[in-house]
Amino acid sequence: MFKRESDRRRLTGSPFEWLFHPYLGEELVALAFRFAPADPILSVAAVVFNERRVQTQSAWVATLADRHTVASRALRRHQVETPTPALMAPTAENIATLAEFIGNRPVVGWGLDQTLGPVNRLFDKRLGFELPNAQVDIERLYQRRQKRSPIDPRLAPDLDQALRQARLAPPGAASLLGEASACALLYMRLTRDSALEA
Repeated sequence: MFKRESDRRRLTGSPFEWLFHPYLGEELVALAFRFAPADPILSVAAVVFNERRVQTQSAWVATLADRHTVASRALRRHQVETPTPALMAPTAENIATLAEFIGNRPVVGWGLDQTLGPVNRLFDKRLGFELPNAQVDIERLYQRRQKRSPIDPRLAPDLDQALRQARLAPPGAASLLGEASACALLYMRLTRDSALEA
């Protein structure tokens, strides 16, 4: 929180100032990532959604890697395991396109508390700030709901099983956009169920 406030003040008057403004709309952005710890390769899928539908036609999907510094074999392996429609160098300009796509909308994702680390480091290195958005970790949201459920929470330790329990189709390991879309659907289901129980 302290870093976010420091970044907000420092970026006042910059092209990124608006990212720190409170969001007043109804849209959110679901995120999914694949990160190769041994190599600086990061694949990202971001999809916009609201309480009614997932806007898969409005998505940002790419792999960020520097062809000149990443071993070609490691890059090919990552692209086979996590195919994306674009390969981009992790430049400030390309990171800025992702920041602008996400905007100041809240972001959601499975295990977001753990998976945002590499993304924030890349943002900080290239743009000088971490993602300032409000964040919802769907895994935590799901676990809180499971504590109120008669179903043993240990039965759904991962996203695929949580989706099956919610009667939603798992995305498949190869589709990063599918995973982001599934996260959006699961968030919609969890928030709708919570509203019905209130």
